[in-house]
Amino acid sequence: MWPLRTMLFIPAHKRDWAERVDRFAPDCVVIDLEDALPLELKFEGRAMARDMIGLMKEKGIPAFVRINAMSETGAEDVSAIVCDGLAGIMPPKSRTVEEIRALDRLLGYEEGRAGLPHGQVAIMPLPETAEGLWAARDLAAASNRCRGIIGVTGGPISGDVARAVGFSPSLEGTEQLYLASKMVLDSRAGGAVYPMASIIGTKLDDHAAVEMLVKRAKSLGFTGAVLIHPSHVAIAQKVFRPTEDEIRYFAGMIAAMEDALARGDAAVSYRGSMVDYAMLPLAREVVEEGRRNGVTTQ
Repeated sequence: MWPLRTMLFIPAHKRDWAERVDRFAPDCVVIDLEDALPLELKFEGRAMARDMIGLMKEKGIPAFVRINAMSETGAEDVSAIVCDGLAGIMPPKSRTVEEIRALDRLLGYEEGRAGLPHGQVAIMPLPETAEGLWAARDLAAASNRCRGIIGVTGGPISGDVARAVGFSPSLEGTEQLYLASKMVLDSRAGGAVYPMASIIGTKLDDHAAVEMLVKRAKSLGFTGAVLIHPSHVAIAQKVFRPTEDEIRYFAGMIAAMEDALARGDAAVSYRGSMVDYAMLPLAREVVEEGRRNGVTTQ
């Protein structure tokens, strides 16, 4: 399943949206019990989320759930939604290591109750407070379930992260570069090697702005995008997924290195550049992702 290139939010009460989501082909969906769910539906939304997880399982689409903060009603959310088909939990406003560890322990208990393999449900912490953003590396390292920190690459509409840090977001984004880079590094340093960027703050139909933000996220080291509108999925897939030319380039690099190793060499000139062992891990990752997506190297 990893890396996920696109995660698409769907509010828990929007089953009709979920029924149509496969036409947009996101890598996974994030069923939202937090900001996109009306307050009066917070309790009923749990059953709606559980039902939607089942629907996604039928469609073959992994389902994450953004619960409410662990400092609020997140634990009750988790106890109500863990079932077959749940791929992961996105805890918002993640602040402390103990919150992540408590979530880990609760998931282990609920997996046992549901008859699921221990460790099946991943965690993607979403730090949105100054305390959580500062502690992102420790959040990533707090549980083996953590796959990546969720950062933000946004336009001029301010959200929780901008308010917490105190910057005024812009489409140009200079004020966000330090924080976004910190989330990527903290995630990887904590062992969560798939940091993802939430793409927010633009007009929904400004696809040029969305593409610019997605490209910025990729250039900073994020491995995928968390999206709020289905029309953004194809944009992010195009940016993050390797192209056929890239796949064939790296397949050729692997073949060239294999030939070099057979001759007793550990480096070789490939298309005018020197390559050695250090280039092989990325090359293999790209070729494997291409294989998963049905792209051949012939």
